[in-house]
Amino acid sequence: MSNMKTRRIAIICVLCLITCMLCGFTAVSPPQQEDARTSPCTDVLVAVNGLPVSRAYKIDDTTFMAFPAFCEALGFQPETEWDEETAQYRLWFDGMYMEYTAGNSYMLANDRCIYLDSGVYKLGDSLIFPIRSLAKAFGVGVSWQDGEAGDCVDLDMTELSLLAPGDSFYNADDLYWLSRIIQAEAGNQSIDGKIGVGNVVLNRVADPTCPNSVYEVIFDNRYGVQFSPTESGTIYCEPSEESVAAAKLCLEGYETVGASLFFLNPDSGASDWFANTRTYVVTIGNHDFYA
Repeated sequence: MSNMKTRRIAIICVLCLITCMLCGFTAVSPPQQEDARTSPCTDVLVAVNGLPVSRAYKIDDTTFMAFPAFCEALGFQPETEWDEETAQYRLWFDGMYMEYTAGNSYMLANDRCIYLDSGVYKLGDSLIFPIRSLAKAFGVGVSWQDGEAGDCVDLDMTELSLLAPGDSFYNADDLYWLSRIIQAEAGNQSIDGKIGVGNVVLNRVADPTCPNSVYEVIFDNRYGVQFSPTESGTIYCEPSEESVAAAKLCLEGYETVGASLFFLNPDSGASDWFANTRTYVVTIGNHDFYA
């Protein structure tokens, strides 16, 4: 009886090992994210320049993949770690350092911010990320192929280029002031609300009727103070990590409020003027945005 029990345990262990090998996921101990198995989840092939090399998971209309598997599909051999103390997942290889903190709606790649608008899921012991978000870190094209043999995501490596580091991509002065106005105006708002405030500033920079730099837009007082934190002094407060991330996301081109040039708290009493003279765009948290 003892030998039979031992054999059964051995068989179970071998089956578990085979399952892990087939899955191909890197073993980490991620936080309790939303579990992909609780959402409709289907397997899809992943091809590189037309050649099938791996697999991904389709949830709703988005395909997800474990970051190590994505790197390996492109020919890179990454190292990974999960830091229990900081709740951070890290991945690196020569030329790339990626970091994701549990609960964030963005990740860092070479100190650049990439928005995870479709979220992050937990599958087994691994985190899976939107493939299009991962592809941005590598300058890789993504296309969807429907086929008789099954659906497939094709990665085009023709223009593969690892993301340039943040300190060479972001204008330091723009990042400094944009993160501070975001903190001062939307420090208690969601990441989407923070991005919205940053969008308004950058939209004004691009508008020919406004000053042409982040600093000048924020401190513009030709028609009265435009941003009250410049008068109250809160513009000089240290921004939170999320406000800095929101500023980086704005500088990356992510937007949540379209062509908005104004925002206000509707409880301020000035909403009638905006409603009568400007085009309403969206409400995010405590702010209404107008173009």
